Amino acid sequence: MKCCARILSFCALLACCSLTISLGATAVSAADTQGVKLVDDDYTQASYPHRNAARGDWKIADGVASVTQDDELYKKYKNHGPIMIYTVPHTDASAVVEFKPEGCRAVVFTMDAAEGGHAFRVKLVPEDPKRPRQRSAIVTYLAKKPGAEKAEQVVLNNKNVPALADGDWARLEVTVVGDTATVKLGEETIRVQHDQIAQAKKIAKLGFSFGALEIRQFQLQAE
Repeated sequence: MKCCARILSFCALLACCSLTISLGATAVSAADTQGVKLVDDDYTQASYPHRNAARGDWKIADGVASVTQDDELYKKYKNHGPIMIYTVPHTDASAVVEFKPEGCRAVVFTMDAAEGGHAFRVKLVPEDPKRPRQRSAIVTYLAKKPGAEKAEQVVLNNKNVPALADGDWARLEVTVVGDTATVKLGEETIRVQHDQIAQAKKIAKLGFSFGALEIRQFQLQAE
């Protein structure tokens, strides 16, 4: 009996050590990803890993990606304009995107959830006296189950998000850590919180509707 007890005690000790080693390895692995550049696209190369320039005839040359919306393609894709997509798994991350809109009705930066749907979105629209309720906003989405096609939009901030400036280069900075996101555009810095923001993510992208768009930088870095 004493022998069996010693064996059981030794096995328990081994299991405990194994769990400690496993947890330690996980922590090291998570720490190792911090600061890693997941995307660093300056559009000097015709092709780039994880990049998908979709829903339009994108031109990529001399450090700029540019496209003008094609109305037929807009209808084909159910009223969705051109989009620059990077399929890179991430959870906590920071993004920097520099772009110039020309006649756009909206420019939208989105992080898509790994299970489907939009985890986080910044929608920028120009000021329009005829549509005073149409404002730039930071939003997320709630669905009855992950990946559902229909989801309720939750507005996190639409009070002081800068309007889209036509014809000017803009620098959008987004940092997402846990359930908190910080958005910087121009002189404005905005912080929002929501549980949906903390989801594991699989895609970062920039899209727009109507007019034309140029992009000269798209960065995504693990935090």
